[in-house]
Amino acid sequence: MSVLNQKNGSRRGALKVNLVCADRDQRTEVRTSLVALGDPPLDIAEFDPDMETSELAPSDVAMVVFNGNQELALGCLQREARQTPRPVVFALLEERSPELMKRVLRAGADELLFLPLDVGDATRALLKISEARRREDHHEGGQIISLVSLVGGTGVTSLAGNLALAMRYVLDQKVAVVDLDLQTGGLSVFLNLEPDRTIMALTEADKKLDSIQLEGTLSKHASGVYLMAAPKRIEDSELVSDATVGAMLDLMRQLFDYVIVDCGTHIDANSVAAWERSKNLFYVLDQSISAARCAWRFVDLVQRLGLRNVEPAFVLSRHVANHPITEEQLSHTLAQPIFAKVPREEKVLERIQLNAQDLWQVAPNSPLAKSVEEIARRITSSDAELANDESSDGSIVSRLLSAIGARA
Repeated sequence: MSVLNQKNGSRRGALKVNLVCADRDQRTEVRTSLVALGDPPLDIAEFDPDMETSELAPSDVAMVVFNGNQELALGCLQREARQTPRPVVFALLEERSPELMKRVLRAGADELLFLPLDVGDATRALLKISEARRREDHHEGGQIISLVSLVGGTGVTSLAGNLALAMRYVLDQKVAVVDLDLQTGGLSVFLNLEPDRTIMALTEADKKLDSIQLEGTLSKHASGVYLMAAPKRIEDSELVSDATVGAMLDLMRQLFDYVIVDCGTHIDANSVAAWERSKNLFYVLDQSISAARCAWRFVDLVQRLGLRNVEPAFVLSRHVANHPITEEQLSHTLAQPIFAKVPREEKVLERIQLNAQDLWQVAPNSPLAKSVEEIARRITSSDAELANDESSDGSIVSRLLSAIGARA
């Protein structure tokens, strides 16, 4: 099935759940209750408790049902708790016996739920895991930032390039840009580079992508920003797959603090592969009716794709203060505030093109440069806040252990 044709029922970003229960009817009942939760999305695999560990599929969550043979269920729970990587282990109990609860927790259970499943308790526990996984994914290596528009001429490429330069010049970050506008290849022109190698080198690989191969494909700008260039020939763009893009971005985030992706105006599976891995997804629009309408279409697409790891934000590019279509009107139409504004400065852009230099060489103190720097600072400051965000809530397990201990 095409990536762009998947509906909300798709399993993108779903938690993988192993449901272990000896009774087939009860297993079906629990599965039906879990599917009915809706959020977070779940991929559920069913197993018998007497199966060997090697037969169990890797999972984010293991749910072991205690419905009679407690020793068999305990043994299964212990095996799941010893898995590598270790899933979050749930025990699903039919009885609220303090003795059984103590045994289950000591065997390695992270969460306790009781049958029949309470919708609120199950949703809370699973959402906590889903959110923790999202935060963990964001902290593994650098951050990916994608920029896109459905309308040409809004300045996606120039904003992507300038944002990378601002992060490098002003914030001293290690930055790479990826040109996924594969047919246009505008980032090479924007950065005044003529790369010898492009993303095509990655499609020709006959083995798993490694850092040496990736680094050999990148071109370095005088600022220190690295570019993954689009193919030199338009027809070669069809040979770049979403699998190649995904593997490339997964590796690039290990090498750079920030990876900025120019998705251009053509949305396909490659774009979605970038969005799935992005911490920020910026939709770039200008002060036009067509831009506002296309922004609505984009939001609808993101919702239908079921992308839960990222929420699109809007950047108003080429902003003119006295334009008939105001920022407030666009914000009202889109039902959310504009994330940032980038002013229109035609004379500065002309000087950049004529001198074959970048914005910080030509006009480092211009409103255009300052607006891009502000976006860069907001992105990096939000990352710092996320890194320092420690949860103060005790888990249900710690509360239960305290309660059980008090009664023991």
